[in-house]
Amino acid sequence: MIIGLDVGASLTKGILIDDELRLLNKNITPTIEPKKASVKVLKSLLKKIGSDYKGKVKFIAVSGGGSRFIGDRVMGLSVRRVNEIKSIGLGGLMLSDKEECLVVSAGTGTAMVAVYENGKIVRHACGTGVGGGTIIGLSRRILGISDFKILEEMALKGNSNNVDLTVGEIVGGPIGIVPANATASNLGKLTCESRAEDIAAGIFNMVSQTIGVLAAVTAKALNLESSVILVGMLPKSRVISRIICETTSLFGAKAIVPGDCEFANAFGAAVIAKQEVI
Repeated sequence: MIIGLDVGASLTKGILIDDELRLLNKNITPTIEPKKASVKVLKSLLKKIGSDYKGKVKFIAVSGGGSRFIGDRVMGLSVRRVNEIKSIGLGGLMLSDKEECLVVSAGTGTAMVAVYENGKIVRHACGTGVGGGTIIGLSRRILGISDFKILEEMALKGNSNNVDLTVGEIVGGPIGIVPANATASNLGKLTCESRAEDIAAGIFNMVSQTIGVLAAVTAKALNLESSVILVGMLPKSRVISRIICETTSLFGAKAIVPGDCEFANAFGAAVIAKQEVI
């Protein structure tokens, strides 16, 4: 068996897979301190095996920004570090069962990875600093709230049209390929009197649309517009996944969210490390 570990800026995600790449266990915990978060995830994953795990788990495949703090051994198991871009690309490809795609990894920030020829070619296409960290940072400053689940519930109750300017409001109707009800200026109508729920909806809308537009134009430039794969923690949000998919569709691309999308990086790391050993 192999453990894949994604030590991200906000969350640490881990999976346990067997030699047939079947998912046996998974766990997520906040990354308050990378090494401690990794150990916590590992302990949860290894419960399924028991105390003799050292004879059954080959190694830990680690990726993500916090992987540099893990060391060469954790809980008696050797650590193999995997390039994050490659693990994102291959993980997204395998979860979506595609031969080629643009993997959009949306977490604290957002990375976009182009994958061709069943994973033989993996390229870092582009990215943006806009992501979950943007939602938390702006909401903490504007609303005094930093709990993502609370913010998402607020966004569901709010109306972004009360804080965003639409194309129709500015030019009186649609323009080019953009319909009248599309956003022309995120938070363009935000005032001191705006409802907290509407502000939350506007922040979620801004982040999601930014990711969606960038994903669509990148996919079209790389001839991958029919296969945009959303992975990471943000696509788990029903608000964010819906808006990103709607936005990519508006600009001529098709996005999907595969199952276990939040574990794409961890899954890719485990598969790559296994292939390198073989």
